Amino acid sequence: MGIKPNYFKIGLFVIAGSVLILTAVVVLGAGLFQQDKAYFETYFDESISGLSEGSHVEFRGVRIGVVEEISFIGDEYDVLGPPAGISKYERYVIVLCSVPRENLPGVSYEQRVSYLENMVSRGLRIRLTSNILTGQAYLQADFLDPDRFQTLDIGWQPEHLYIPSAPSELMTLKDSVDKVLYRLQEIDVDKLVVAVENVLASLDTAIANAQVGDISKEARELLAEARKQIEKLDTEKLSLSAQQTLTSVDRAVADANVPALSREIQNLIVEVRQTNANLQKLLASPEPISGPSNLPEMIARLNKTLYRIDKLISTEKPQIEVMLANFKEISDNLKRLTENLKQHPSDLLFSKPPPPSETLK
Repeated sequence: MGIKPNYFKIGLFVIAGSVLILTAVVVLGAGLFQQDKAYFETYFDESISGLSEGSHVEFRGVRIGVVEEISFIGDEYDVLGPPAGISKYERYVIVLCSVPRENLPGVSYEQRVSYLENMVSRGLRIRLTSNILTGQAYLQADFLDPDRFQTLDIGWQPEHLYIPSAPSELMTLKDSVDKVLYRLQEIDVDKLVVAVENVLASLDTAIANAQVGDISKEARELLAEARKQIEKLDTEKLSLSAQQTLTSVDRAVADANVPALSREIQNLIVEVRQTNANLQKLLASPEPISGPSNLPEMIARLNKTLYRIDKLISTEKPQIEVMLANFKEISDNLKRLTENLKQHPSDLLFSKPPPPSETLK
């Protein structure tokens, strides 16, 4: 026999659980355990397809917050246009984002505003980016060129911190392609085709007037004539003559006895220097010249003296060379004699007389 259930306890447990669940919903909904956050907003003048509430916000690749709310600017601010007109701000989309305060520097609200304005002036912008794999869109904050990506014109005071947006990379690429296509559309293709046809016609006319066939024929005739002239040349005789000329030059250089000529030239230079020294000694007069009246006579006498000296040297050169050789031999004998006496002084009294010199013979 089974135990009878206690419906009172079961009902009490269900009521208590319901109360606890309702209390948790009320407490969490009231934000008692909600994390303290800072909010900022941005505006887009383009489609933000793929972005939804809860999408994450990154700063240079680091996740810092999430998207809290997405709506049109007319739902948040009074941007009514002129009567019977539409405001230029109606197409703007406002995105409200939140960042935990722990990810922000611990400064006051005024200091945070000043710091954010400084970053915006340096090029801080928010762009819409999509994940290539999942296609999920998210917001990416980064520094861009402030001159290229200007801030949007707004006509209201933002309720939260404001960070300007920049066109997404896809939109930037699309705008560039659109500009190129627009430039291509502006090109008058018909006029371009006509211009090309005119250029081709001018080229055909120039080629026809140039008589390319006649020029080619003349060029071939010129080449044939040049070939005949080259064949007429007896290249073997020219080569043989060149070889003979080179052989003659080599023989002439060998017969010239260049070392002997070099020695003779050096001896001639030595003799000229010696003659110059002798002339300087002869010209050196112990008495100064009294006047310019005797100068021509002295020059004439000097010329005669030089002529006689030159003639004497040229005629008596063999005898002078023999005398110089004899003097050299005598000097050598005296040197050997003195060296022998230094080594053997007694030979001066007890040695035999030296043999007669060949020079004295």
